[in-house]
This record gives sequence, structure tokens and C-alpha cells, in this order.
Amino acid sequence: MQPAMRTLPGVTLAAMVAIASQLPAAGQEGKSGVARVRATVPLTAAARAQFAQRAITHPELPERAAGHRLVPIRVTAESAGDSPETARTTIDVVVFDHTALEARRIAFDPATNRLLLNERLTGRPQRSDDEMADAIAIVRRDRVLRGMLDAGAALDGGFIVDDPGGSRRRMIQLKMVRGDRRALLRSIVVDLTRGQIASISDTHGGRQ
Repeated sequence: MQPAMRTLPGVTLAAMVAIASQLPAAGQEGKSGVARVRATVPLTAAARAQFAQRAITHPELPERAAGHRLVPIRVTAESAGDSPETARTTIDVVVFDHTALEARRIAFDPATNRLLLNERLTGRPQRSDDEMADAIAIVRRDRVLRGMLDAGAALDGGFIVDDPGGSRRRMIQLKMVRGDRRALLRSIVVDLTRGQIASISDTHGGRQ
């Protein structure tokens, strides 16, 4: 028996379908001359957070049952159907599995909570705002780097990169620059899986 949909602050299924019916179709496809309407549904920050939580705690998700650490990266909603009146909304959540060291895409029906898709993704999805915040917090735990930041240095970048050590752990690269952004002070790779700094390079190529 599927769990009932929880009420979401700022957005409900009916509201999402109503919004989708008023949007210009992002695409139309179909056979035998029957158009299929597809439209992106806007979500509030609160709705994205709750949909992300529903995805990573879904009762039919094998990774959840196995105790994997799943971190949401991106949440989107799409309405699709033969007409706006019959369109159904699907929630897509891209996550990184820090236990299996792979990105996954999870899709479910927010009305019935039925799991529609759970697949491994190739490549590396770029970081979320939460991952960037986590990386900055990890950098600030380093006494020397925190002192440089407090003295006026700034952090730029925030791109997901390969682990310099060759693992499949999730890594994000930050550039520490002078306050006026005219000079690079450090290149820092943060290991989001282990929650620690993986490497630091100075302007002369030295590594720590």
C-alpha cells in the first residue's frame, strides 16, 4: 500500500497541475496526431526540500534499505499528458550515493508516491548550493585557511572534479583568491564524501 502524499507548504499537486496548465508547453510529442503536452512546474524552496527528502527516504528504494548515504543535488518537477487537464506531475531528484560512490536519478509520482525510476547516472552532476556551503564550512575548519579568509581572502569556483587520488568520491574544487580577485592564493579540493580537504595547492604548485 502506497503512503499518501504529504501536504507541502507553498505547493500542492493541484496547484502544480494548475500552474502547468497555464505554462506554454515545453514540448509536444505523440503518435497518430495526438499531441502530448510537457511543461516544467516551478517549485518553492520548501517543496524542493520536502520532495528531496521523500526521494531519499522512499520505502521502495533499495539504497535506502541498505543504509546508503544519499545526498540530493537537484530537484525538478514536470507535468506531462495528452492535455493540461489530464497531465500528471513527476518529480525528478538527482542524488549522489556516498556509499556506492555514484550519482543516481530517482523519479516518483507525488500523488501516489509510486517509485517510477531509479537509475545510475554517468558523469558527475555539478554541485548544489548545499554542497557548496558544506565545502566552504570544511575549508573554514582549517586554521590557516580560516585565518586567510578572515583577513580578507575569498573563495571562488565550486566545480565538481575528479579525485586527484583516483577514487570515485565526490570532490569539489575551490579557488582562494585575494579580496580584489586579482591574485590566486590557493587551489583547494574538498572531499565531500569524507568531509575533509583532499588537497591544497599554493601559487607555486606546492601541495599540502
